Amino acid sequence: MADTAIDDLSKYVSGTDPFTAAELGAIARFRENLSGIPDIAFKGFDADGIRHLASEHGVGEARKMLHSFATDLLNGWWLAILSLKSDLPTGTDEPARHSAAAARYVAHLTAQHLNACEKFEHAVTMWFLDLDTDLSSPLYLNRDGDE
Repeated sequence: MADTAIDDLSKYVSGTDPFTAAELGAIARFRENLSGIPDIAFKGFDADGIRHLASEHGVGEARKMLHSFATDLLNGWWLAILSLKSDLPTGTDEPARHSAAAARYVAHLTAQHLNACEKFEHAVTMWFLDLDTDLSSPLYLNRDGDE
């Protein structure tokens, strides 16, 4: 993720207390741990991109890259979110309860990750089954137009 200014966190504090210094520190460490993973992960990632990768490097190499993508990028991203959740101070006697702002932020990150996983799964499925990437077709016809 690009180095995002702390002030973009303001959308998570609407109607609640602002982030504490400890929470901001945990978020800064989280962003550092990400090392740009969300930006790398899914900009323009689709079945056509995988097809291009396979034609350039061969199917076997494309499969290895996809495996690495899933294990290194997606898993690394999820582990960073889990680390953030445990790193965020709770400010309560309940260890799993975070401030409203922190809970909103973690929920947003979790939704981003889930969305990225779904895009990855969709792209790999479309490529593996050699389906057309035109999602306007409810039948997902293959490139030869066969049903």
